[in-house]
Amino acid sequence: MLHLIDAQKEYLPEYKEAYLMSLKKIGEGVIKEHDLMFIDPDEVDVVQRFLDNRNPLKLKPGYVPAYDYFVVDGNRFVGSVSIRTALTPKLLQFGGHIGYGIHPKYWRQGYGTEALRLALDKAREIGLKDRVLVTCDDDNVGSYRVIEKNGGVLENKVENTEDGETFLTRRYWITL
Repeated sequence: MLHLIDAQKEYLPEYKEAYLMSLKKIGEGVIKEHDLMFIDPDEVDVVQRFLDNRNPLKLKPGYVPAYDYFVVDGNRFVGSVSIRTALTPKLLQFGGHIGYGIHPKYWRQGYGTEALRLALDKAREIGLKDRVLVTCDDDNVGSYRVIEKNGGVLENKVENTEDGETFLTRRYWITL
């Protein structure tokens, strides 16, 4: 059974594996660099970073508090989700309230759909009201199907540029 938990060190080896496999998928052109949901655990204390993301006093200017969780199935690390408490102009275009990343070895097994469902429940718990924005690349069929299965209603598609790369983003609203 899938659960969202606070980041724990015992899952870091699998987290690192997800990070490295995601880098490989970027190199293969399967995903884009701006879609990378994992950070290098050799360079950053992931557990501390996830905790610090909740504290407005520890954030860089222009960042909003976020609740980050590991997605686990039993004792297996499956992915991570991030629930941002507000939208900056940039997040309104690309990123939204909720981001999720599934370990590549668990793609196409229904984990993304369930992880987003759990993130929506958690968003309600932490006080988000009415609706949340979830975005994905226009060519990411798996991700937009996950969003649509969770009640996402496409508002529009907008062009974004990140690190010199221009891409089309689908913007979905999900009613809480």
